[in-house]
Formats: sequence, C-alpha cells, structure tokens
Amino acid sequence: MKIIASDYDGTINYKGKVSDEDKEAIRRFRKAGNKFGIVTGRDVELAQWIKQENGLEFDFVICCTGGVIKDGDGKIIYAKKGKADVFFYDLIEKARELGSNFFAIGDTLLKCYVDMKGQIPLQLEPIKEFTHANVGFEKEENAEVFAKYVQENYSDKISAYQNGWHVDMPPMGISKVTGIYEYAKLFKDQDPMVYAVGDNVNDIPMVKEFCGFAVSNAKEELKRVAKHQCDRIADMIDYILNEE
Repeated sequence: MKIIASDYDGTINYKGKVSDEDKEAIRRFRKAGNKFGIVTGRDVELAQWIKQENGLEFDFVICCTGGVIKDGDGKIIYAKKGKADVFFYDLIEKARELGSNFFAIGDTLLKCYVDMKGQIPLQLEPIKEFTHANVGFEKEENAEVFAKYVQENYSDKISAYQNGWHVDMPPMGISKVTGIYEYAKLFKDQDPMVYAVGDNVNDIPMVKEFCGFAVSNAKEELKRVAKHQCDRIADMIDYILNEE
C-alpha cells in the first residue's frame, strides 16, 4: 500500500483551485487501494472546509501542523496537546512588536483570537491546553524573526514553522512529519510506502523524511531537498503508480 501526504495551500490547491486532472488522479490512486490525504498548517476549523472548497475526496487530513488527524469523514482520530501556559503572553507581545496582524490559540475546535491592538486583555481561559497556535505578519522577514525567537526561547514548549508571512505553532516536538508517522501506524501491518509533496519551506522536513516531491511552483529551498519534481499532483500519482 502507498500513502501520499500532500500539503494543501500552494500545492494541490494552487491559486485557489484543485484541478479536475488532480481530482481524477486521486480517485485512481485511492481505487487502487492506496491512501491520499492532506497535511496542513490549517487549524481544525479551517481544515474541515477543504472538501467544500474544491470537492476534493481524501482519506485523512493532518491539520494543525501535525497536532490533529481527522479521517476522511471528518472524525478526529488523533490529537496531541501541550499546556497553554504563560509563555504565550510573551509570544503575543513579541508578535505585536513585529507588527503581527493576528494571533490565534486553539484546542481542536475551540479557538481564542487575540486582540493584537492590545485593547482587550488576553485571557487564555477556557483554553488550558493547545493543539495549535498561529500568527501572521505583513512581512515574511518578520515571520522569520518571530519563528527564530520561538525556537531560541521556547523550544521545550512549542514548535515554530514559518510558512511565508505566517508561523504555525503546534506543541513541542509535533510536526507534519510526526503527524504522517502517526497516520501510517494505522497500516503498519501493510508496510506502507509514504510519499510527501509540498511547495514551501515548512514542507522541507516531510519532503526530506519521506519519498519527497516538490511542485514546480515550490520555493527553491524545497526543490533542493526533494527527490522528484512535478508540475501537478496528477503527474506525481502517475509516476508512483507506474513504479515497479
């Protein structure tokens, strides 16, 4: 059995659309007894709209950058949580300093949006644990500075993955890679071959860890570590199905 773990935004969902060719290729791939799914930094709330957005059929969604896994019917089958502690107050102030335009902390479907203008005091209640946090900036360089700050000061509590102007933050030690491994465990008796495909620097770990593809519009940093490149997901699937 084979598993494809695809990033969503910028990869299979390119310029706001999933092509009919990709949808048909995914149907063929799944009909052959394989599993296709999405791996995204989107939170649970946003991930649940993926089917409605483009009519895309899949077997799983790994969202919150690996913190939560949902099956093809939307049922949560895995969630890894960290303690929503006072370090978030410092992260929010650092984000404000760098010109953040939003900051959100969530526990699966429960989410707390932070007032980045500082007019409303932050109360983490009722969020006592978190599956994800997300912060956005107007400039990519500010997102890079923020991600580095998190890694240097709170790597024992939370992870940080820059995705353009955005930084995704699951609990410490959680990533797209760990989420894919958790899903693959469900089929360990079938010894599945895992493939990953993405477009941005936050996809580098999973593209390096598994049999990795980069789409043609991917960042050069990702292309350098990918074993293969493809113009679209359909090309990737054709290559995989034709492997001996």
